[in-house]
Amino acid sequence: MIYVSAACPDLPVVVLPENNVVRARTRPAAPVETALTGAIASLTGLRAELLSPDGAGDRLTEAMDRAVDQVGRLAIAAMVAPMDTGPLKPIVPNHTYFGVRTARIDDAYLVSEVTTIIARTLVDLRTARLGLGDRAAEVRSMVQLLSGLLPGGNAPAARPAAAPTRPRTPGAPGGDELTRWVITHHFYFVLNLAAADAVSEAVTALTDGDRDTALDALREATGCVRGFTAAMIHSGDMSAPCYDAKVRPTMQPPAVPVALTGRTQPEHRAFRKAMRRLVAVSPESFGKLAAADPELAVARGALLEADLQDIERHIIVTAALVGDDSSIVQGDDSAESAIATLRTMRHGRAETYRELMRFGDPVTRTAL
Repeated sequence: MIYVSAACPDLPVVVLPENNVVRARTRPAAPVETALTGAIASLTGLRAELLSPDGAGDRLTEAMDRAVDQVGRLAIAAMVAPMDTGPLKPIVPNHTYFGVRTARIDDAYLVSEVTTIIARTLVDLRTARLGLGDRAAEVRSMVQLLSGLLPGGNAPAARPAAAPTRPRTPGAPGGDELTRWVITHHFYFVLNLAAADAVSEAVTALTDGDRDTALDALREATGCVRGFTAAMIHSGDMSAPCYDAKVRPTMQPPAVPVALTGRTQPEHRAFRKAMRRLVAVSPESFGKLAAADPELAVARGALLEADLQDIERHIIVTAALVGDDSSIVQGDDSAESAIATLRTMRHGRAETYRELMRFGDPVTRTAL
């Protein structure tokens, strides 16, 4: 039995790895490897057009069309027989709602799921009303994810995977705002796992004194964070009345047993845990670290800046969609709005990062 998303019943669940690692350790089959290489090249070209000083035009449209085609071909080439998700239990209510399960999966299944998620997101990005910078951030993070599915060196070949018994396509049904909400959250979850993995690698490298690995991992994590911030903006590409009528009611009783909150989302919690470990193993002020290794100090600062901007932009999205209302889990009688709660979280994060950033925010929290 193939279970589906509670929010989008026509969309099969996605299965994420229970070890939270979205990198492949084995080389995919030759046709998939060729398709991966082509998709990465087309996405790299699309990002260049998005950032071109000539601005948007026919070349950008053509680049988007090529990327959508190449990534769609990749997702089809990488497809494997779907798993029986019936026995899999959701970790949190959010997984039931968004149609996510976790299991021990091999690399072929991982490649199938990740490429399908990216293909759906890219198709939706084609019509989303996002700024060019956010589009470029999403596309860059897609390149990072796909590159992680192509291990270099002498990585062993993946075991042959069972092909689907009938033709399938990665496209998502519908195309409405609720579908956009779900498929972009799938992408957001995968990027959170990739960011958590990269930060954890940086933590290990810093602990071991492996400066070059730490530098690369910090830069990798920054790209993932900027990507999942853009995906968050992408998911909220709708009007406040649309969100209030079509999306918000699906995330609270009676549509679901309990009101949903992002605080319990395991993928983002993995990233937050990794960031706390980073601050613990790299507590030097920006000035002190820059005196010893300016490149490393800038890379760490860029990651912290991206993380701070993420919650700041979360506030902006919430203001646009929710306004002065309380969050779903706060209830109507809450003393704070959803924005106020997020702003308190933002200030706490800024206070933690202040000495570690070149231009740290001097805000402090005081009791009134």
